[in-house]
Amino acid sequence: MHRNLTIAFVGLFFVIGSWYLFFSASEGSNEAEMAQLRQRDARRRAAAQEADRRSKTDLALLAEQGRGQELPEYLVSEIDREGNFWFVGKPNSVAGVQIPFAPGSLPLPPARTEPQSPNPGFLGAEACRDCHKDKYESFIETAHHRTTRMALPDEVAGSFEEGSNRMNTGDPNVSFTMKQRGNDLYQSVQFFDWEFEVPFHIIIGSSKMAESYLYWHGDQLFQMNCTHLSDRDEWINSPGFIDGDAIYARPIRSGCLDCHVTYVDYRKSANHYTPKSMILGISCERCHGPGKQHVDYHVANPDLKESKHMKVPSKLSRQAQMDVCGQCHTTRKAPINEQAFRFRPGDKLSDHYEMIDGKEESLNSVHTSNQVGRLSLSQCFQKSEMGCVECHDPHRNERGNLKLFSQRCLECHQQEHCGMKDQLGDRLSDNCIDCHMPVRASKNLQVETGDGNIFPPLRDHFIRVDQQATDEFLKEQAN
Repeated sequence: MHRNLTIAFVGLFFVIGSWYLFFSASEGSNEAEMAQLRQRDARRRAAAQEADRRSKTDLALLAEQGRGQELPEYLVSEIDREGNFWFVGKPNSVAGVQIPFAPGSLPLPPARTEPQSPNPGFLGAEACRDCHKDKYESFIETAHHRTTRMALPDEVAGSFEEGSNRMNTGDPNVSFTMKQRGNDLYQSVQFFDWEFEVPFHIIIGSSKMAESYLYWHGDQLFQMNCTHLSDRDEWINSPGFIDGDAIYARPIRSGCLDCHVTYVDYRKSANHYTPKSMILGISCERCHGPGKQHVDYHVANPDLKESKHMKVPSKLSRQAQMDVCGQCHTTRKAPINEQAFRFRPGDKLSDHYEMIDGKEESLNSVHTSNQVGRLSLSQCFQKSEMGCVECHDPHRNERGNLKLFSQRCLECHQQEHCGMKDQLGDRLSDNCIDCHMPVRASKNLQVETGDGNIFPPLRDHFIRVDQQATDEFLKEQAN
């Protein structure tokens, strides 16, 4: 045979999970070709290793398999004494994770259970549409209706775009990234080298100041760690959450939902519900009463114009009207025995709610500027029969329309009696509000961020002459 014959034989071997080519070449073998084959084999092995790494760490791939990322050995986990949540941490680190599902697993999808208790007749705002179209179309733009809604991509206010979808904390080992896959949204948590993610299910809050987010784990409802702050258009820790921790085990109790949804079937403490029974948003029925009997009657009697089986709050006494609003717009009250959604227009608030210890009626709270309690301190309220609806039309979105609200002030007050008449002239009619009902930060509402605490401002409903607010308003007008 010719001494320059190149290839003598080719052997194919499988060694430790990788294929190798073994060449026995006679004198004159092509070294460049051998190097190229070695490089190709190295790339194949690297690709296989990367695929193996991704199969163990890529959250999307793992989710398709119904599991989460395994916990690294250097992190520790334990379940709490009552078996409600797992704690994940690292020795000698103050940062921690709280989740209601085992590390390495995923939150369970919303449970498909049947209600335990019958719905007392709540239908949702859509049931009012056919007969009250104009009111319905304006009402669905209000903060009441939008105070809970499905967490769809077009509804969530915060950004999911690269560069704007991240929330860092004061601990460099803990961060959050908002991610979107199709129509599904997630808060992804980076805790040291471990990652897990939690799905957005429900938006809570109308976005006036902020909106937070809830997720289902079976029949349990929990709050998510990251909230979107409207004024600064940024992701922040949810109110009451400690910066540097990743908390996904805060239960949403019946008292929370009592002010954010029309109705849901409550199964047991602390946060077990029937997901499909939930009617999102605060509908017409929370002020007028459950609508089923009313709707059924008028569908069966279409020619009868007199409203039946429905309360009209404006026909109630002022105190009864204030109690309707006081279901939510007051200091934090808890439903008696956790039984929410029992109040009906005309009932006494005290028959269904009990004060939380340490909460004074005149103080602001974490969730609201306590409009009922603060308004009751005002001379306007004490020396007249005014209530909430003298200033607010609950069927329309009038948010931020200071001129409109000022016109309502002038239905009782004369411009000539204002001490700022000489300085402001006709401009008085444009804005009574900022001087007499200032927007102020409250010490009872603070949010921890990686850059320090922030205190979002709230509109104070205590109507009075406020010199500081007046001076600030005049200074702004001068500029």
